[in-house]
Amino acid sequence: MEKKESLFIGLDLGTTHIKAVAYNKYAEIKGVSRIVTPAHVNQNGGTYHLADELWKNTIKVIQDCLEQIQGNRVKGIGIASAAESGVLLDKQGDPVGPILAWYDERPNKYIENVKNKVPALDFYRKTGLYPKAKYSLMKFIWMKNNMRDSWKKGSSWLHLAEYIAYRMTGVKRNEISLSSRTMLFNINTRQWDEELLREFSINNDLFEPIVQSGQITGYLKKEISKGLNITEGIPITIAGHDHIVGSFGIGSVHDGDVTNSCGTAETLVATTNQFNIENIKEIPKFTIGCHVIPNQNYILMPVGTTGGIIEWFLNIMKWDYDDLLDTLSKKNSYNNSLSFMPAPMGDFSSNIHTQMAWFGGALSHAYPSQMATAMIQGLSFLFKYQIDYLKELGIDIDRIMVTGGAIKNKYWLQSKSDILYKSLQIIHDSEGVARGAAIMAAKASEEISEISVPSSYTIIPDEKSSKEMQSIYKNSYINNIKNIRNMSL
Repeated sequence: MEKKESLFIGLDLGTTHIKAVAYNKYAEIKGVSRIVTPAHVNQNGGTYHLADELWKNTIKVIQDCLEQIQGNRVKGIGIASAAESGVLLDKQGDPVGPILAWYDERPNKYIENVKNKVPALDFYRKTGLYPKAKYSLMKFIWMKNNMRDSWKKGSSWLHLAEYIAYRMTGVKRNEISLSSRTMLFNINTRQWDEELLREFSINNDLFEPIVQSGQITGYLKKEISKGLNITEGIPITIAGHDHIVGSFGIGSVHDGDVTNSCGTAETLVATTNQFNIENIKEIPKFTIGCHVIPNQNYILMPVGTTGGIIEWFLNIMKWDYDDLLDTLSKKNSYNNSLSFMPAPMGDFSSNIHTQMAWFGGALSHAYPSQMATAMIQGLSFLFKYQIDYLKELGIDIDRIMVTGGAIKNKYWLQSKSDILYKSLQIIHDSEGVARGAAIMAAKASEEISEISVPSSYTIIPDEKSSKEMQSIYKNSYINNIKNIRNMSL
């Protein structure tokens, strides 16, 4: 008979899916389920969620996961979610109005007004953020002007993970990594910024007591436990902001650790306390926030929609991903006759976030295989450009851990390693966010003390290829990057 285990469920409320993954105390997956994150688009182009739909789908995905682990005992649940989006609750604790999706662009119309009240640099020095439509403050301003009745009824604001935790426990709390994506939270004092709240007429009573990521915030209510058929009173933890929880989940937890997450969009998450935000003279190309690790900060920097570029290329070539991998496997040197030039996406002074890139060189004589190689080479150049930017600001980069769908493209990984002339640690676990949330639940329950790193392998740079790539990078990409950026703004 198989021995029954104590398991912990990590919930990941993401942009496209809600996932529930069950792990044992060794962080081994025992059950996994996913369901679509329900979203709606209105006639004005706004994108929103409905709180009750999110709750019902969360319960459904937990039930599906529990069916896979029958007989094992669930001892805790950790919850992570996309940041910025949240639920406005009335005095009775019921949702009022729709939930603006984090990527809803409607608040853009108020950005200039916000900048006129508080300069972008002042925002950054306090919050680690600069005015953009996605942050919670911009959503508040939009709601005050466009959902007036709902806004007047609002008594509490909970981010998505916080809201699910509240529905499970009856306890309202704001978690620190999610709070630091509101544009109202001072990451230096780790408190709500009273000056900003006054400037924008936001009542401090809207917010709940701040808790550290992974802290037990409450215990599963009887009626919820009966519906799920699991033990009443198990501890519930708010893990926090999904990007940061994902880095934590794969073991990227030390100063100098960088997570390179590669999906449709590619990001860099660096764990650091080296950057003195109060002394900056101009806004850098990244945001800073409170890490899920106590008393640590993180740097979050976009690389670009690199995975999206590859999908675009496959679409116009009528290839599938295996066709691309087969083509790349037949190339044994880097392309210096045809170039692909991707630019970093936008910056703090621009609301344009379209990925700009183009092919150059002997294009009229180029074959699809040459274009594929040039594309991978160019995306690797963009990666190096962003890594070098962090280094120039004095941020240590000791270990780079790569995760996401792009890890199946070993040629791209090798190209990245070659251009940096640095080894890359490739992480196999594709559920880093849920993993991090489950680990936090297990740590809060004192079931584990150490974070187990998922299985991985190392890509080692090739010296000859590295010299070839670095020569092309210096003589081609760097010489053109300023012109590319000027065209993208």
